[in-house]
Amino acid sequence: MKLHVEKANLVQLLQKVQNITEKKTTMSILSNVMLKASGDQKLEFTATDLQMSFWSCVGAQVEIAGSTTVSARKFLETVREIPGELVTLESLPNDKLLVLAGRSRFELSTIAPESFPYITFYEDGEFVKCEAHAIRTAFDKTLYVVPMEEDPYSIAGLFWHPLDSDLYRFVSSDGHRLAFFELPRKAFSHLDVGNGIIVPRKAVQEMGRLLEKETEVLISVHENCLIFKTPDTLFSTQLLEGEFPEYEEIIPVERPFSFAIDREVLEAALKRMLIFSNQRWRHVRFAISDGSLHLEAGNPEIGTADDTLDVDYSGEEFIVAFNTRYVIETVQVIEGSRVRFEWVDNYHGGVFVGPDDPGYVSLIMPMVI
Repeated sequence: MKLHVEKANLVQLLQKVQNITEKKTTMSILSNVMLKASGDQKLEFTATDLQMSFWSCVGAQVEIAGSTTVSARKFLETVREIPGELVTLESLPNDKLLVLAGRSRFELSTIAPESFPYITFYEDGEFVKCEAHAIRTAFDKTLYVVPMEEDPYSIAGLFWHPLDSDLYRFVSSDGHRLAFFELPRKAFSHLDVGNGIIVPRKAVQEMGRLLEKETEVLISVHENCLIFKTPDTLFSTQLLEGEFPEYEEIIPVERPFSFAIDREVLEAALKRMLIFSNQRWRHVRFAISDGSLHLEAGNPEIGTADDTLDVDYSGEEFIVAFNTRYVIETVQVIEGSRVRFEWVDNYHGGVFVGPDDPGYVSLIMPMVI
């Protein structure tokens, strides 16, 4: 294999595979990206961690077709630092990949491509056209609640299910809070997700990154895989098995008490409260009375903080405490200039919505202090 490729294109693609290749694994081949130079003047990249798989390609001047695999991380670190705009890659007979740029010369260890796992993206399956912006929005509004790891009370994935004939709902929960966002099914060309699919957290993150500059994407659900296709990229992920918890029962349908407040004003006040929190003391106390929201935070180790904000509320006094960071993360994903806080009592948690952000609901359970 021997070819010449632009450095900028090489760096851009190698950056995309970094979070897909496994860094801590007993299978060293999973830390590698497979390179394949073809006679049609393309350099193909393939990476996998056996759960997620990625393929893409860039134009190249191919002198000798062939393939090899090389450490994705070391390859990126090398290419990113070399001078010049054009890079030459050549397979050497001693299981090395020669990287040349100007007078700089590097040899990277390789593993035979035959050792690389077989990957299929089910390209012959049925794909439907979807709005990339709609998918990114759904992911951005729910990813922050997906737990890092699965536990007996939650699943480390995003639940995507049909709500009715017109809507999809994207739901995430870590057992302490819940968020969902609804979108019209027509934005996804009525993609068939059955009774619902659960997309792993890591895959949600990677799909969001891959779709940052896309306007449309083709999507398919094949057996237990979700596949995304753009003009120059293929991405697939295994879906999580099992059932998502029955979440609807914990969301109070009737929420008789509420107030609205400027989103930026509330976020700024919460960040001031966050200064006085730590791992042990993480709460902010909401004391709501006629015309005001009084915030309190702090602990004996650091000190205390309190602030009072004007709100349009008239009714009984209500006091509740939440994890400060949870409320900040919720407020940050709400679109529009205002946030509305709704509640029933101290036992059902607080609901945060945006008057200008239809379809988004966040529920945060109260803390006992």
